[in-house]
Amino acid sequence: MDKKETGIAHLLRFPARLDAVPGAMAFAAMALTQAGLAPGVVARAELILEELLRNSILHGYGGDSTHDVWVGVRGTVLCYEDAAPPFNPLTEGPPPPDPGLPPDELQVGGVGLLLIRQLGGAVAYAYSAGHNRIEITLQ
Repeated sequence: MDKKETGIAHLLRFPARLDAVPGAMAFAAMALTQAGLAPGVVARAELILEELLRNSILHGYGGDSTHDVWVGVRGTVLCYEDAAPPFNPLTEGPPPPDPGLPPDELQVGGVGLLLIRQLGGAVAYAYSAGHNRIEITLQ
């Protein structure tokens, strides 16, 4: 995936490794700040991106791998892509946690997906040519 293919002005490829997460987050924060988003929106985008990266690396690829992930910014849209097996975070995965349960009774899983859904504005998912692509319009 490159800028010409996507039309995304700010786009970088990162290794699917946990030690690459801070660099990907810093890149996205810089691009979103340049796009004029408020610091609070940028912070929410960083949380979303961290969740996407960790899910890809730990669940999609089974840990640090030789694969890549792509992070892009197009105006107020955070774009994320990986080549892990198809997974739509909008319709798949564990159900969202019950907010009425005390923290010690919550099951593991689902909180990150809830975070992605709640912190972003419009969220779109597509699987094409062997890649998961998520676009999150930030507000």
